[in-house]
Amino acid sequence: MEACYGWPFVYDALEGHAESIVLSHPKKTKAIASARIKTDKVDATVLAQLQGMDFLPAAYIPERKVRDLRDLLRHRAYLVRSRTGLKNRVHATRSR
Repeated sequence: MEACYGWPFVYDALEGHAESIVLSHPKKTKAIASARIKTDKVDATVLAQLQGMDFLPAAYIPERKVRDLRDLLRHRAYLVRSRTGLKNRVHATRSR
């Protein structure tokens, strides 16, 4: 599987059903297998061929607990940015 937006959802769905899941590092994979035709079917075939040759550059997959903590931290950072933006709007309104 290629690492892209939303890969954790697919990974979690497949985790109990597959013997092993390899997450492909997208930049390194692109350097190895650049193709003119870019479709999901072609990409899946290339990933399968690279995996078969044991030449697929794997990305790090953090364990579930770490991914949950990262999501929580990401949400906190969003809330802090929102709070700061709102405070800035209040200060800008007061100084008029």
